[in-house]
Amino acid sequence: MKGSISIAALFLMAVSLFGQADANKGQISGTVLDPKGAVVPNAKIKIQNTTTSVVRELTSGTEGQFRAVLLDPGTYNVTIDASGFAPYIFQGVVLSVGSAVNLPATLQLGTTTQTVEVTASALSELPAPTTIINSTEIEDLPINGRRFTDFAALTPTVQIDQIRGSISFAGQRGINGNVMVDGTDYNNPFFGGTRGGERSNYVPTIPQSAVQEFQAVTTGYAPEYGRSTGGILNVITKSGGNDLHGEAFFQLRHKELGLKTPFNTQSLETLKQFGGGAGGAIKKDKIFWFGAIEKQLSDRPGYQVFYGNLVGVTPTPQTAEALNYYHSLEGPFATTNNAIVALAHGDYQLNNNNRVSTRFNISDASANNAITTGAPIPALFNRALNGSGAEKDRTETGVGQYTSIISPSIANDLRFTGTHESRPRTSNSAIPNVSNNIGNFGARNFLPTVQDDTRYQINDGISIVKGTHAFKIGGDYNYLTTFQSFGFNQFGSFSFTTTDVPTLLKIMTPSAGQNRFDNSAVQYRLEIGNLLADYHMHEIAFYAQDNWKITPRLNLSYGVRWEGQVNPAAVSNNTAVVQAIQAARFPVDSTFDPSKLRNNLNQWMPRVGITFNPIKGSNKTVIRAHAGLFYAASPMILFGGTNNNFRNPPGDVSIFFPGGAGAPTVYQIFKAAGFDLNNYTLGNLPVLTPAQAVAGLAAATGTTPNPYLGASFTGTANDFSNPRSFQAGFGADQQLSSHWTAGIQLNYINTVHLERNRDYNLPFPTLRAADGREVFNRANRPLPQFGQITIRESSARSMYRGMSFNTKYTAGRLQLGAQYTVSQTYSDDDNERDATTFYYDNPFNLKAEYGYSNLDIRNQFAAYAVYNLPWGIEVSATARATSGQPIDPNAGSDLNGDGTSTYDRAFKAPGVEFARNSFRNQAVKDVDFRFLKNIKINERVKLQFSTEMFNLFNFKNVVIGPVGLNSANTIYGPGIDATGAAVAPRVTFMRLKLPNGQYDPNDSQVGSPFQAQFGLRLFF
Repeated sequence: MKGSISIAALFLMAVSLFGQADANKGQISGTVLDPKGAVVPNAKIKIQNTTTSVVRELTSGTEGQFRAVLLDPGTYNVTIDASGFAPYIFQGVVLSVGSAVNLPATLQLGTTTQTVEVTASALSELPAPTTIINSTEIEDLPINGRRFTDFAALTPTVQIDQIRGSISFAGQRGINGNVMVDGTDYNNPFFGGTRGGERSNYVPTIPQSAVQEFQAVTTGYAPEYGRSTGGILNVITKSGGNDLHGEAFFQLRHKELGLKTPFNTQSLETLKQFGGGAGGAIKKDKIFWFGAIEKQLSDRPGYQVFYGNLVGVTPTPQTAEALNYYHSLEGPFATTNNAIVALAHGDYQLNNNNRVSTRFNISDASANNAITTGAPIPALFNRALNGSGAEKDRTETGVGQYTSIISPSIANDLRFTGTHESRPRTSNSAIPNVSNNIGNFGARNFLPTVQDDTRYQINDGISIVKGTHAFKIGGDYNYLTTFQSFGFNQFGSFSFTTTDVPTLLKIMTPSAGQNRFDNSAVQYRLEIGNLLADYHMHEIAFYAQDNWKITPRLNLSYGVRWEGQVNPAAVSNNTAVVQAIQAARFPVDSTFDPSKLRNNLNQWMPRVGITFNPIKGSNKTVIRAHAGLFYAASPMILFGGTNNNFRNPPGDVSIFFPGGAGAPTVYQIFKAAGFDLNNYTLGNLPVLTPAQAVAGLAAATGTTPNPYLGASFTGTANDFSNPRSFQAGFGADQQLSSHWTAGIQLNYINTVHLERNRDYNLPFPTLRAADGREVFNRANRPLPQFGQITIRESSARSMYRGMSFNTKYTAGRLQLGAQYTVSQTYSDDDNERDATTFYYDNPFNLKAEYGYSNLDIRNQFAAYAVYNLPWGIEVSATARATSGQPIDPNAGSDLNGDGTSTYDRAFKAPGVEFARNSFRNQAVKDVDFRFLKNIKINERVKLQFSTEMFNLFNFKNVVIGPVGLNSANTIYGPGIDATGAAVAPRVTFMRLKLPNGQYDPNDSQVGSPFQAQFGLRLFF
């Protein structure tokens, strides 16, 4: 006889190994009981994958418990047989990536088979917060660009950093997270962040049609995983099965289907995306295949070079030439944004206990006139077209995995990957860069450049199930290489320490009694190195962890991880420079030896977590807690200076003419080198050779020529450490009904050893009595023959505390989820591996820098829903809303004389500066909608029409300036001038709209105006 019952949400999704189980695999465990609640040992367990028919067989232990590890994510049927009891079958058990499903089974006497149709999961019994985005959500939710990483923003605490476009977990820097694909690292080792560099913000790097699902573990992940002070994004790609399945699609977002931006410019991008994927069996139950390919073609006219700070400026004889030149650069321009991505996946099931998997994927992206450091190009741009270029990126990845079930209680998983990424970036011009408060023209100061890197990774872990313990031990090794041809200021760069527009125009215009750049506010930099860097790193890790099911209601997870990072070797054969720096005692109370770069080997990370079901006999409530230490890996770029700045010849070293009172002006130096700047136009300024620049400086100062006179150097601090966070969390989930769950999570993260740039070559400041500002006399530098000596320290810190509420409903036609996070993030630096920027007001008073972080978003909401209507209609939507990010009230000029004006801060009273990030930007919100109509052709084939509407309600989402960057509208002014007198804030500070009611063009829009997209998909 055979009977069946339908129990929705009978079991717990219990990931006992902290927030993850078995990387790109999963686990099924359970306890077998008799009708009186006594344990049933030696019961036979059969677990069968419904797609590939692979079977795993094991028996329950003396405590009635069983656990099958290293199972592929998918759908399973689980059969339990014990002598004297009726068979017990769980049907349709969905196993997600990184999860462990717990199946408590109470057997009955007799012969009638009990069949439990598992239609929904109740709760996640995890020590740490985890969110799964499944295949339905990936396929059916609206997504603008088919980038799987964009779905991460639907999960609690996750935001997309507006500067670099990286994924930030729980207020952590984007470069300090970890994205994994099929259990292997998918991070750029040189720059940090996701593979694909800045292009990954605008094009897919893996076909969306190849992504099966992903898991976001925001904090508290298992010792098996590392290299992140925040969380883990764990992605798996699709595999083939016994049946042939696939899809093909075409999507069009035409330029005529979008509205104008808030700045009254038309969004004219036409985006075409097409491709598909398919998978099946070469040999049923044995050999499976899957492949996918997608292409993107994008033409993006409608951008405008526009210098908003020149609006209303009237030319005079002293300013006309510069003003007219800027206006000549204004006008429309177009960009492209093209890419092709492909993936091939193969699996060979040797037998039920051994499986070999392989994957190869490639992405190739290119974009003209689209050079960016992460943030999208605004519709109105104050950078001339001659300052842009072509951005390209090509990534190739191969992965191999061998999973072996040695016995029912012992399993091993071996993974290997090799990835090569190349990133050439060209320049539209070869003329000097001129950068000031008006805008920019001339070659971007870091172009042209070529960079490539390679990662080879091998990972092995062995799992041992013994009684109520599940042990896992293993190790991980990465070999990283990079080559780069890169240098700042290759054609020379002019900058200014004043932000006053009339003064800038006058400095740039020769007229009667007035020479071009003949002013102490003008600075000049020129590259003198050979641009080359070529080095490697090693990353090693070992871990041991245990999940101990102390009672059926209480789990204890504990373990330890060790990581070592063997950094590139310091190269220091430029003896004169090295010895001078070694002998110096810098007033910041530090020394620096360019010949030393230590390895990071003392990185121990104990971790512990518990889950507890407080109500006996009920699986409707789960309480969790976790705590531990976590280290991130530092991007290779942070070690480039020590590797190539102090050798002979150097790689990337610029000489720096800082200007200032009593020093020769840039005009005088060029004149001494044989170039009268009055005889050159702004569009054809001379490009000096290093020898000419050295000779000009020597002649202007009456000193002996020195090729390193005024040179600026960059190095890594001798005591540099990788970022380390202490994480603690507490949460609870409650099953409200058979299909509905809700939860709360509290997270605390304290991170130290964050990287910051600091200029060591500064004297002690003196207090200026009139305004109470500490000022520097750069003539008294410890090493006056050199310019800035930028040391990359690990002295910064941050702190995150937040509370997240989440809910999920899955039943029948409706699937939805929502999360709300309220949090605070503090830091004293938010540098995302910037090469030279100093994010402080005074390097001798870093304590004053501690305040709200750039990543401090107090309120964050995200929701999604997929609903199947009658007549083959599906509708879905996503919604996101965040409160405004901080704005730092910067002075906009070099008030303290340290040689940089980027982050000098305004005073609100003599001697009292504004707190860092003490103002707030505008909130941002967005709703996307998708309408699908399915037309059934036969039992195996359907056609699907789609309409998507991005920014459905056309929210303006205008923010002050580019988020996180200084612009005209984020500059407060000095607040208090050098005499102690109060100075009113600039009229443009925090200005959203002009007096005529139109949006200020110096601001920008986050996202895009309303856009519509139509598509056609064929499923078979």
